[in-house]
Amino acid sequence: MERSFLPGLVWRALRIPNLGIMAAFVSILLANPAFSAKQEPVRILVLGDSLASGWGLPAHQAFPTQLEAVLRARGHKVRLINAGVAGDTTAGGKARLDWALAEKPEIVIVELGANDSMRGVDPKSTRANLDNILTRLKSKGVGILLAGML
Repeated sequence: MERSFLPGLVWRALRIPNLGIMAAFVSILLANPAFSAKQEPVRILVLGDSLASGWGLPAHQAFPTQLEAVLRARGHKVRLINAGVAGDTTAGGKARLDWALAEKPEIVIVELGANDSMRGVDPKSTRANLDNILTRLKSKGVGILLAGML
């Protein structure tokens, strides 16, 4: 099996409904007067795994790039920052959060946890890591969108 086959297949299966839903949720966050009154683009960080990084896909097909295009087409001034790392777990995201926040995002989409499940990480540990990430983001005053998988 080709390296890019599985990520590409998953992306094609999920792209249309999830991109639209995600764009709708981000649009709700962007409706906040603190964001809508800004002259410069709102910085949105995607902290995630291979689904965020676009592992095995051309850069223009990565989720953050496509979400930025959809949001801009809807009239939002945004700049998405891809902080996705293929194979990352919630523990990895927690460990690199400060590095990712150096970009000074105003909104963070957290897309982590699938690799924890695939590796058999105790769900209590996954929950604790996500809680830590979300608590730290909240303390920074950024808008947060937690994206999950079924």
